[in-house]
Amino acid sequence: MRLIKLFGYPLAGSLLFLFVIVGCSDDDTDPVNPPTITTLVVTEITEFSAKSGGNITDDGGGEVTARGVVWGTEPDPSLENHLGSTDDGTGSGVFRSDLAGLHAETTYFVRAYATNSAGTAYGNDLVFETASEEDDEVDIGEGTVMDIDGNVYQTVVIGDQEWMAENLRVTRYHNEDDIPGGLSDEEWENNASGAYAIYPHVGGEGEDDVEGIDSDDEMVAAYGKLYNWHAIDDSRGLCPPGWSIPSDADWMKLAEYVVSQGFPNELGNPNGAGNALKSCRQVSSPLEECNTPEHPRWNPDDSHYGFDEFGFSALPGGYRYNDGSFKSIGLNGTWWSSSEHTSTSAWYRILFSNDGGVSRLSYDMRNGLSVRCIRDID
Repeated sequence: MRLIKLFGYPLAGSLLFLFVIVGCSDDDTDPVNPPTITTLVVTEITEFSAKSGGNITDDGGGEVTARGVVWGTEPDPSLENHLGSTDDGTGSGVFRSDLAGLHAETTYFVRAYATNSAGTAYGNDLVFETASEEDDEVDIGEGTVMDIDGNVYQTVVIGDQEWMAENLRVTRYHNEDDIPGGLSDEEWENNASGAYAIYPHVGGEGEDDVEGIDSDDEMVAAYGKLYNWHAIDDSRGLCPPGWSIPSDADWMKLAEYVVSQGFPNELGNPNGAGNALKSCRQVSSPLEECNTPEHPRWNPDDSHYGFDEFGFSALPGGYRYNDGSFKSIGLNGTWWSSSEHTSTSAWYRILFSNDGGVSRLSYDMRNGLSVRCIRDID
């Protein structure tokens, strides 16, 4: 056998090779940390059941081999100390959990968990109360509001604000005056007073039909109407009494609350505030119950999808440009604020199908955007 020398000592070539390989292997191994996880809001609370889940935003460098939620009647339940738990598969991302076997009129604490080779991590501790035997569902702040046309909207409490959880569909100001609709492109472009538009379900030149929607009524039911800012600013009132168009500061307050709950307002972040506010209805959503090609829904994206953490259920109704053309159904959701930017533009918020943030921009007042109304519950 041929020998070589290392620092003057003869060694067999095969032994030297073994020494080099073994010596380097430990240095190339990255440490595994526990996963990073948040607990999803508790919904659909009845006497004996509820729904929650988790969002694993970082696997810690190791495969997540178990995930679910744990609950009990004391704070900070764990896998070692709980009244109930779920096993909801493996891997990162959002998962949903069904809590069963609960007791009526009982306060519970729930936490999501995720396990990898470094151990088990827990999400934030949430508290909820099951319904009484007389009630079908506990009141958790959600309700309804009716506009002057008789349209009924679901509402949702987020922080200390109450928002419509659907886009506005009204055709009259609340003094019963009609809001003009059905304007031609030229009329829309040259109009300086309030008006609304309905996104066409039949595509124009270079535009596809909105698949599965066959009438204006179906389009309005899916995405609401699009209003120019002159309708927003009209003293006759676009929202129901006691409600108003959210100001730029109201939108900022919403985003700040979502950020405070662990969803940063960062462009490109899959766990961002925008994805937390989006409806989970999306083409190719990884959430099985949300995966749908049918409108209303978001277009597909490899990284970004809505998980509707707060029940805001934002949908991409597109917009009508100041020249009268319609764009971006399924791609963008846009909502006016009541706050002017310049004499011809106002602030609005936009969510993208391919991004996780909430963007603040200004737009020509002639553009048609979706509208949500707000009631402050301070």
